[in-house]
Amino acid sequence: MILLLASGAHYFFLKFSFDRLNTYDISKGLTIGCIIWTTVLFGAMWMRYAWSRYVMITMICFSMAGFCLLAMLVRSESVNPLPQLMKLVVFGVGLYAVALIPLSASSSLRHFLGPKTAGER
Repeated sequence: MILLLASGAHYFFLKFSFDRLNTYDISKGLTIGCIIWTTVLFGAMWMRYAWSRYVMITMICFSMAGFCLLAMLVRSESVNPLPQLMKLVVFGVGLYAVALIPLSASSSLRHFLGPKTAGER
């Protein structure tokens, strides 16, 4: 579920970053960086590294702040309110926020990433 939510957020962030009205090239780098690091951290979670969950939570929070800042900068330099462009950011940030809920509160994920006991392999 977390993977689907993050993938949906990446889709909206890609559309925002490569829109012709977005003049900030840093948004493309932020989006590509988020996609790469989310993939790396999902791989680390698959390999049962417990620290990867905390790094992903931190990365998602910083990404949400970065995209909100970029949205404010894009909107402040335009005369029009750019509703289509802002909807993309709102949907992406919303999906990231919803992905934080199971990522931080899931007991099954915590158990999966927890230390193995002598009987587990």
